[in-house]
Amino acid sequence: MLIDTKLADNRLQINAGFLLITVFVTGASILIIELIGTRVLAPYFGSGIYTWSALIAVTLAALSLGYVLGGKFADNYPNPSLLYFLCLIAGLWTALTPALATLLLPDLMQLADIRLGVLVSSVLLFTPNLFVLGMAGPFAIRLFSSDHEASGRTSGLVFSISTLGSLLAALGTGFILVPNYGVLTILIFSAIALIVVAMLGFLFLKYFAMGLVSLMAAALCFFYFPTTSTQYSSLEIIDSSPSFYGQVQVVRKDGYKILLVDGIGQNYVTDKSEEALSYINFLSSIPMARKLPDEDPGSSLVIGLGAGQLPMLLKKSGLAVETVEIDPVIDVMARKHFGFNHSKDNVHFVDGRLYLSQTTSSYDYIIIDAFNADQIAWHLLSREALQIARLRLKEHGLLAINITSFTSGDDIASLQKTLKTVFPFVRIFAENPDAELTSIIFLASDSPVNLNDNFASLTPVQKFNINRYVKGELDEPDRRIVLSDNHKPVDYQHKKAQLQWRKAMHEFLIEL
Repeated sequence: MLIDTKLADNRLQINAGFLLITVFVTGASILIIELIGTRVLAPYFGSGIYTWSALIAVTLAALSLGYVLGGKFADNYPNPSLLYFLCLIAGLWTALTPALATLLLPDLMQLADIRLGVLVSSVLLFTPNLFVLGMAGPFAIRLFSSDHEASGRTSGLVFSISTLGSLLAALGTGFILVPNYGVLTILIFSAIALIVVAMLGFLFLKYFAMGLVSLMAAALCFFYFPTTSTQYSSLEIIDSSPSFYGQVQVVRKDGYKILLVDGIGQNYVTDKSEEALSYINFLSSIPMARKLPDEDPGSSLVIGLGAGQLPMLLKKSGLAVETVEIDPVIDVMARKHFGFNHSKDNVHFVDGRLYLSQTTSSYDYIIIDAFNADQIAWHLLSREALQIARLRLKEHGLLAINITSFTSGDDIASLQKTLKTVFPFVRIFAENPDAELTSIIFLASDSPVNLNDNFASLTPVQKFNINRYVKGELDEPDRRIVLSDNHKPVDYQHKKAQLQWRKAMHEFLIEL
């Protein structure tokens, strides 16, 4: 079936089936751009609620504007060649998005408020192509209905096909593309799909010159885009792999191997020794510092694998260790590059809270060190989640939580208040109380949290770090709110620390 737009130019006929394919591809591209947009922004602003809110708001605003102006434009110029020109423009902008992000985002992340930075970034990077794609739907409806007969049925068909494209794109992006391909590859794939549709549309309409331009653009995208992308040109990337939870990389700097997730360091390991970060040495020292000489070290559960140093140090101290890690790619990197060698039977690939809810095991120590880049897994730290964790502790068991933030932060005060509603004994230690941003460790138990003075079983490094944290013990902060599943505004409370962390990490990597 050919649709005739009844214009003087007798070339302006388009196959109805291909027009529906066009609608499908544009609908799919909208969802791909929206979902992958968070991955583009994440290395600079994180992937938390602000990033999602900004991108969703920009998507809705751009589409709304596109619907309005696209409808007016289609009524005045019902030319199918313009529809395919829109597809070409959207494809080209999508292909340029990674390069534009590398150019613009390092400066935009310096804005004082992370909310402003991520909103401006979303507007600049994603408004043009989403606006143009928003124009495609009204254009297609106008081309289908040259008169007003059956306009309702026509609109319903176009919207259903577009939505079907978005539905399949959402599933395909989340279940297939993101776990297996990088951001650049997915954006280029979407760009090529749009450009190829534009090329075929021009050829159907016998606009051979524009068809040739589109073919050249598609070929350029396919053959000449880089296979890897980093904003740090001198960074030595040892390994890199996409996962459902972010881009996971292992990089090297001055004798250190660093595990990165979306550009944020999770662990730093020297090439020449097994020396760990201070907070890992402190956490691994606590079981030995608490036990009496004739006591069994006990059992431990670590939520958050990282490079695997903490579970290995705990096992080296004689503890039985189980680890919960939501991202299997982290486990692969830890085994491949950081010497993690625990049995896979003792590593559970599941959300930490879900594991605590389902397991029947109990532990002497539960350690929560769960980050996704700079995003803390706050659903593990609500009052309800802490109550579940308490049920999994043995008598006199200890819960330890590691957070990177400001010692005076509202998030720290709120977590302390929340812990006090679940555990009678809570102590807070900071690696460097005078630093603007530092590691802060909470210890909570039903029994007094005492650390013995006899550290004979500890290594010199562990002794140094446990003394360092003990000297940095914090007073009880000003009370804030109790974090609950219903109300935990920690993204707002943590936003300044998150922005500071990303700026510091960016400056550190720039020096590589």
